[in-house]
Amino acid sequence: MRRILVTAISGDVANGILKILQETEDMVYGCDIYDYPVGMDRVITYWKSLPAVNPAYIGEMLDKCREYQITHLIPANESEIKAISKSAGLFANAGIKVMINTPDMIETFQDKYETSRLLNRIGGDVIAPKTYLYHDFLEDGNTYIVKLRNSCGSKLLQKIKTVDEIRELKVNVQDIVIQEYIEGESQEYTVGVFSDGNRISSIIFKRQLKNGYTSFVELVEDEGIRQIVEKIVNDIKLRGYINIQLRKHAGKNYIFEINARISGSVYFQYMLGHNIVIWWLDLLDGKADHVYENKYKKAIGIRELTEKFVIME
Repeated sequence: MRRILVTAISGDVANGILKILQETEDMVYGCDIYDYPVGMDRVITYWKSLPAVNPAYIGEMLDKCREYQITHLIPANESEIKAISKSAGLFANAGIKVMINTPDMIETFQDKYETSRLLNRIGGDVIAPKTYLYHDFLEDGNTYIVKLRNSCGSKLLQKIKTVDEIRELKVNVQDIVIQEYIEGESQEYTVGVFSDGNRISSIIFKRQLKNGYTSFVELVEDEGIRQIVEKIVNDIKLRGYINIQLRKHAGKNYIFEINARISGSVYFQYMLGHNIVIWWLDLLDGKADHVYENKYKKAIGIRELTEKFVIME
């Protein structure tokens, strides 16, 4: 029986993972930087962890994994993924299997500028919006988006046309990229992609965002997107999961972000049979026989608000 630790259990990604694991026989533990994280009632035991930027974070994580005899570790947010990736050897030496992509992949996809460079290198119908560092940007009258270079989701995201507008944001220009604005908020897609190194499975959702989260998804079939996804997966030699985000405009698919982590749509995917959490755990255990068959012609997913009590005493 697997003993699985999921981090950042107050977040939407981790809660999607926890809901899936609740339907297995695995023993599931959790941690978070908050005293009372949302996912506390979905795990056997949880504890308040140090922030991933704390120099003592890795040591504490290893100690907790040993204490609870953890066999599999699932880091659920970027800062923890980055920290644990740099110390992956320590966890391997302790006999702990970590659900994480390669360090090079994580470093590339956590950097929007490097992501753009990778996509441009692949080329062909794999297209990224024009993406500039501050000192390379020349205004041309078109609209651009200022984004934090190393971040996920809709952080900062300010439309600009001029250099003066960038300066007015009062951000460290070393921390940003300026990316071509692609029209079509109603044509935004999120693609969940899993590969065991041989077979590639992908699920495509047209999505709507609310407060930075995916609030509504519609299952779609798009052979053009699927072919692009397969080109990227084959280029990076993926063994695990990534999430690709794009906009469709003027007949082209513009990829503006790739996340080297499980995405917030993970439970939507699971409900439609794209069970990437179990597939990845099984891959770590030496099983590479995942199968995904889309059984539905039309499906939508809606994220709802909910309330609960956790009885403490």
